[in-house]
Amino acid sequence: MAALALRAATATVLALLASAGPAQSPADDAVAEFLRNEFGLADYRRADVDLDGDDAAESLIYATGPRVCGSGGCNLYILARNGGRLRVVTNASVARLPVTLLPTRSNGWRDIGVTVAGGGIRHAYMARLRFDGRSYPGNPTAPPAEPLAAPSGEVVLAGPR
Repeated sequence: MAALALRAATATVLALLASAGPAQSPADDAVAEFLRNEFGLADYRRADVDLDGDDAAESLIYATGPRVCGSGGCNLYILARNGGRLRVVTNASVARLPVTLLPTRSNGWRDIGVTVAGGGIRHAYMARLRFDGRSYPGNPTAPPAEPLAAPSGEVVLAGPR
């Protein structure tokens, strides 16, 4: 009986550890602190990917919550590291999941696909956001963002679970 109770307790602890996810690195803590201090964000989904080919990951942050979401979607922040500091490359409003890395590049940075729907949009579609040398478009529903006829690429932030 004691062995069975010990196995059950061990299984519970292992399940709790597995559900906690990986430990955060100092870079994770810096991004979380930046988002909290700059935007008051605590609820978001995040993907770290190398957008500009320099072997250092930029952070794609899909913010959630009533302050940053509306009928058209939520804010998508793209953060880059400059030395030891973070900077906002883009704050795109009315984005929806999924967010996709497209196989194309603009000005050396990967193009990003975001879903556009709601807020008066009758038919959902994916919009291409191209880097213009300084940032990505801030509104995926208007030029220079453009609808994609046949989207493809790697989903880095998936839709609802």
